[in-house]
Amino acid sequence: MNKSPWSMSNADGQAPSPGPAPKGQAAPTSLLEVSGVDKRFGGLAALTEVSLTVHAGELYGLIGPNAAGNTTLFNCMTGLYSVTEGQIRLSGEAIQGLKPHAIVQRGFARTFQNIRLFSNMTALENVMVGRHPRTRAGVLGAVLRTAAERREEAAIRETAHDWLERVGLKNKGRSLAGHLPYGAQRRLEIARALATEPRILALDEPVAGMNPSERREMADLFLRLRHDHQLTLLLIEHDVKLVMGLCDRVAVLDYGRKIAEGNPAAVQRDPAVIKAYLGGHAA
Repeated sequence: MNKSPWSMSNADGQAPSPGPAPKGQAAPTSLLEVSGVDKRFGGLAALTEVSLTVHAGELYGLIGPNAAGNTTLFNCMTGLYSVTEGQIRLSGEAIQGLKPHAIVQRGFARTFQNIRLFSNMTALENVMVGRHPRTRAGVLGAVLRTAAERREEAAIRETAHDWLERVGLKNKGRSLAGHLPYGAQRRLEIARALATEPRILALDEPVAGMNPSERREMADLFLRLRHDHQLTLLLIEHDVKLVMGLCDRVAVLDYGRKIAEGNPAAVQRDPAVIKAYLGGHAA
């Protein structure tokens, strides 16, 4: 008789409080809709008929055993991979087939499983790069250093400082990204993504490699972002206890297929989920 391999708590043994939902949300509004998505690499089916809906203001978890297809789904959502079949809609607009920068401009940003920072640039400069999709000054303005271009650059710098402070890196702006500790680099990547002004932020294993205290701090950061900025968060994470204690709803992939979706309490009792993680049968 197999029991659930997790409890609804994080690695410290305490579930972070989800906090109140963003203001003004009388009923769930669909922000991201994935409908019947397939992704094949030659004869390999990485995703098969995956469908899910993420509501505005939601903290939504995506979990699964190794090679479940979670990162592949993220890559399809954010334009790094094209889908073989199916649709992906953001606020009702089809985004499958768009280039990654076009998806970012529509309000869908992400971080990566492997940190992708400009290591020889400062933390501040990395976040300023994130503002590029929202800038208006063209090449001519940059060359001539027009008044409009200087004002925009000052505003970009101010916004970048603000996001560094919000993620806990207030005094790290002048530090080279490559010299920051691992946990700070994770926060910096989140700050750069936030600088694009997303409506939804996809986080690919954001607490991987962190100790329990660092994971708890990151969980608190996610909750603040959701509450203070009405931000929708989509989270892939192998720390299943963290996801179960943090997210409003959770979907589970196994071998590229969605096998469960719902609130954490229901998902952790689902026989298919228990079998996927333990290889046995639920009670």
